Amino acid sequence: MFTLLCIGTAVLCAVLFAVFLIAPGAYMGLYGVTADASAVFIGRRASPLFLGLAVFFWLLRDAGPGPLQDGTALAAAVTFAGIAASGIWSYAAGSASFAILVAAGFEAAIAVAFVLAR
Repeated sequence: MFTLLCIGTAVLCAVLFAVFLIAPGAYMGLYGVTADASAVFIGRRASPLFLGLAVFFWLLRDAGPGPLQDGTALAAAVTFAGIAASGIWSYAAGSASFAILVAAGFEAAIAVAFVLAR
């Protein structure tokens, strides 16, 4: 299960890297957020973080049971739970549309999957 999660997460992060680099405004628009110049700038600046995560998960996909796998799974769970929480917060604050809750649901599911993969 850990290997499949890492591969899927690596692909997801690679796609997000490309989207944030090429069309950050389009991504933000999915959630009803206006993409002004500042948001586009931050999206493009953040895109390499997703590429780094993609590489991280890809290289660790075959980590066997032990501290490396446990640490990777815990870090991924915390990361995706935090992203889900920020989406829920944005919806509750009225700064994002209902679509952000769909994304938050997927993010929370990824977090739970990594916890279970430990």
